[in-house]
Amino acid sequence: MNVEFTDDELVEALTVIINRIADEAGLSDRDRAMLKRWRSGKMKLGSDDMDDFVRKANEDLARSFATRAKSQIRRPDWV
Repeated sequence: MNVEFTDDELVEALTVIINRIADEAGLSDRDRAMLKRWRSGKMKLGSDDMDDFVRKANEDLARSFATRAKSQIRRPDWV
């Protein structure tokens, strides 16, 4: 099975996560603004940092699927 995240999906997910962290972590206004500036500056669609994030996220997802498939093969049927 080949499942991959698209750039758009991960940009949206990162935006939601960063906004939630900024709102609920009890950060100061300055820290919250710095976090949001980082996301909008460095992690924008098409940037090198975002491309690396997408590549690594997809590698981790593929590794997770491979590990799960291996463990299902090794597990006895009666468990």
